[in-house]
Order: sequence, then C-alpha cells, then structure tokens
Amino acid sequence: MKKILLTTGLVALLTVATAAPTMAISDSGSTPLPGTGAKVEVTAWQCNAYADKCSFKTSTKTKKGNAKYKVSKISNTATVKANGWQATLALSPSGTQVSESTRQVSWTNQNTWIADVSGIADPGGSLNTSITTCSDGGAFKSGVKAFASACAND
Repeated sequence: MKKILLTTGLVALLTVATAAPTMAISDSGSTPLPGTGAKVEVTAWQCNAYADKCSFKTSTKTKKGNAKYKVSKISNTATVKANGWQATLALSPSGTQVSESTRQVSWTNQNTWIADVSGIADPGGSLNTSITTCSDGGAFKSGVKAFASACAND
C-alpha cells in the first residue's frame, strides 16, 4: 500500500510540475495606421529560462478597437540575437544569417490582419549569457503604411 501511495504522490507531483505555465519575457509596441482608425500592434516573446534552447514568437496584428482589422499586406520580421562573448546562434526555422550571433525570419500575409513567426533559438559560445528577440512589423492599406517594433530580452 505504501508503494502505491508513494507512486501516486510522485506522479501527481510530476504532473503539477510539468503542467505549470512557462514563464516568458515579452515586449510590445503599437502605432496608428494613418486615416483608418486602426493600429499596428507588434509583440515579441521568448522563454526566460533555458538550459540549451529557447522558444520565441513574434507577432504583428492590425486592430480597430478590439476587433481584427484586415489590411492589404501585413508583415513580421523576427530578429533573434545571442548575447555574450563569442556568441553563436542556430535557429529553427533557419532564417537569414545577419551575423554569427543574429538570425532573422520574416513572414508576410495578404488580405488579413495577422502575421506571426515562431521557432526555437539555440544559442552557443563560450560565455553566452542571454538572447534577445525583436519583432518588427508593418501593415499596408489603401496607400498608407505603418511600422512598429518591440524587443524582449532576458
């Protein structure tokens, strides 16, 4: 009976520990889309603690009040940088290499209100200490455009 209770308690403890929400670091920014009453909102998220790899997500959205606002074209560029001496960075999806420690991944949608990018950052280097995730977004509609940026760093 003791063995069953111990096993049940261990399973319950593991379930609670793995079900706890993951903490994230985030930043956001917004700017008006001229003449529309809408705004362009960008957000950057990344994990705040990692042993090897770190997930990230960036988003660009257009909203009028709390409602989705469809535009002709909306884009999002995620820039992920490993910070530290001799830092290197591998990214999934691989994206475009800006430098040994920085990668960019872009996504553009048409006739919608959202463009998201997400992936896994794998920082390396002898004294790598952190990563920074930036989100640069833009929206275009009826000859007007607006851009916004946000950066999350641990």
